[in-house]
Amino acid sequence: MIPLMLVLFIATLDQTIVAASLPTIARAIGNSDQITWVTTAYLLTSAVTTLIFGKLGDLFGRKAILQIALGIFLIGSLFSGISDNIWFLIIARAFQGIGGGGLNTLCMVVIADLVPARERSRYLGIAGLVPAVALIAGPFLGGFITDIFSWHWIFFINLPIGILSLILIASYLKLANPNHDSGVKIDISGSLLITVGTTTLLLTLSLAGSTFAWASLQIISLFLVALLSLIAFVFVENHTKEPITPISFFKSSIFSISSLQFFLATAALFVGMVFTPMYFSEIRGYSATAAGSSIIPMLIGLMIASSLFGEVIARTGHYKYLAVLGSLLIGLASLLLIGLAAHTALWLILLALFIMGFGQGAMIQVALVAGQNAVPYQQIGAATGALNFFKSLGGSFASAIFAIILTNSHSFGRTFFWIVPLMILSLILGLFMPEKPLSKEMIDVAAGKEEVPEY
Repeated sequence: MIPLMLVLFIATLDQTIVAASLPTIARAIGNSDQITWVTTAYLLTSAVTTLIFGKLGDLFGRKAILQIALGIFLIGSLFSGISDNIWFLIIARAFQGIGGGGLNTLCMVVIADLVPARERSRYLGIAGLVPAVALIAGPFLGGFITDIFSWHWIFFINLPIGILSLILIASYLKLANPNHDSGVKIDISGSLLITVGTTTLLLTLSLAGSTFAWASLQIISLFLVALLSLIAFVFVENHTKEPITPISFFKSSIFSISSLQFFLATAALFVGMVFTPMYFSEIRGYSATAAGSSIIPMLIGLMIASSLFGEVIARTGHYKYLAVLGSLLIGLASLLLIGLAAHTALWLILLALFIMGFGQGAMIQVALVAGQNAVPYQQIGAATGALNFFKSLGGSFASAIFAIILTNSHSFGRTFFWIVPLMILSLILGLFMPEKPLSKEMIDVAAGKEEVPEY
């Protein structure tokens, strides 16, 4: 359990520790217009590998695949730490994300393998506390390490923890040999197509109107590549035996709406995580430690709401109204931040961030529970993986697109304002979402008594 929890810690820590340090990195290596791609690149690659590492573990053994994923993550961390220009850093982060995408999934699956069913929820609950601690510690640690040492050490910190974990896993983790004749297939075509499609679509939206004109040959070509890749992805997923994302899930309006709401809620989350430290650093002149710590109220709100509403859903069996509530709260918080300026009252900003996080926690909890409940329980792992894929896409799209909004408007307040239309869309989706009674298994999942490792 110790090395597995250490891996969970650094995998989760990476998300918030990097977001908190982006302003400092931008000042150190320049190219502030591209700085959000440091986050976006990681999210894009990890989104896809999250969906395939579980199946690789089935084929080749979860211990071996966990070690490979961790090794890739650590090599990516090393190259990120020694980077001296923005493009080298972005490429290193994309490589790091390839490994990072499998760490949470594989650790939870390994724990489920090791522990008898009757004790599983207790051990998974203990393991689940680790990401929560890392989520809150990340912003402070990111700023503190940057102030005391340098931004390079937010990546180097992964190395001693990860290497120790590798040694302990190699020495102590004993798992049954994989069944190579299990018939499990890896959807390589689907993985490549969705990676090309989402990346080129993001590049199109990032470069259009700034680097290249909307009607330029470059933008039209990128858009066509994205469109054709995504169309081909849908075709492949419909015809392959074991798709990376079963298209049949989206025949359910509940699952489709849950996926979109997960995307929108995570988009709002990453706007707060990425641009709040930038505001406090660039506009108010805060240190890296103080600027990074500014997002902690939002993360606390998110954790409180996730824990509270999971229990509420389990007891009442109802969840639809929480999606509406979450959309309204995030929209309200965004309106409170529209006037963000150098002398905006600190208490108002922190209150707005807490409200935003609370709304995000409600929406994320509903999206997960409703989406999981919309599919047969035997497919819940695949459904969780697909939902988390939309979560990662929401974060990557928000990091890239809202950076363009900030560059064009030169106003953090206007940047937060554009969360409001997203929440109006989310509100409409929530009002029209059908509500399916929770299965007995899903009541346990919502209450936190059962963890669902995604495949």
